[in-house]
Amino acid sequence: MHISLDSALGRPRLLNSGGDNALEIAPNAAAAYSLRSLTSGDPTVVRVRRDTGGGAGDNDEQDFTASGISSGALVSFVGSGNDGFVETWYDQSGNSRDLIQATASNQPQIVDAGSLLNELTFNATSVHLKTAANFDVFGANSLSFFSVINPSSFSGNPRYLSNRSGTPGVEFIVKDNPKLYYKDSSGNGTGGATESASIVKNTDTLYTSIVDRDTDQTVKPFKNGSAVTISSPPDLTSVGSINSAKLSVGANNTGGSRYNGKTKELIIYASNQEAKRTALETNINDYYSIF
Repeated sequence: MHISLDSALGRPRLLNSGGDNALEIAPNAAAAYSLRSLTSGDPTVVRVRRDTGGGAGDNDEQDFTASGISSGALVSFVGSGNDGFVETWYDQSGNSRDLIQATASNQPQIVDAGSLLNELTFNATSVHLKTAANFDVFGANSLSFFSVINPSSFSGNPRYLSNRSGTPGVEFIVKDNPKLYYKDSSGNGTGGATESASIVKNTDTLYTSIVDRDTDQTVKPFKNGSAVTISSPPDLTSVGSINSAKLSVGANNTGGSRYNGKTKELIIYASNQEAKRTALETNINDYYSIF
């Protein structure tokens, strides 16, 4: 396993000190979320609300860049012994598909008692984020997403991400052996063929899903850079448009079936990224030292 010096010292790394930027390796993402910079600059990555327990500055909010997190500015804003929660997880793709949660009790945590978690923590009670507009970017195009997940529980078919409203849409269901729901408005597609990944609770996992609508017309999952087998692989030849509703992270589109765990990064493409998959996974792993 590769261990970075920053990981060994228990500190967040500075921007993309580990190599090329993720969105330069694989450009044209539909949406991209992280607490590190995925670009060549220093983008605003998160808006944080501080909870001081009713003290001065309670529930104040402030935006932070990637360097603002690594420099300690975010922790200083939240304050010693206080908690910090994410109101907005900004989209670094340039498409302004920010993930938002205006309700304080539904916001994922990023600082605990004055200590930076360096990830977003979701619970199975209420926490989730959602785009302001419908995430109708796929149609009949291919889909690729790269996610760093760390589930605490598999109960209740937890949805890590969803843009499904009714029948059409996409949902990634995080179980020990995950499932990808991918159906059009006529119900054609896959209702969640089991992907034999053996996800381990309380452990970071780099999980990639590629829905190939260009050549193979099938689903191709990868765990920590290695291909995952699927029971009854679906044939997507007859599947139409799967566009649907707003993108939700941490729950289904109505706020139910919530994800219980943590996440560090999510990059989504409305295209097949098989050619760039290994390079992008290497970039992610070099930064987080997952496998």
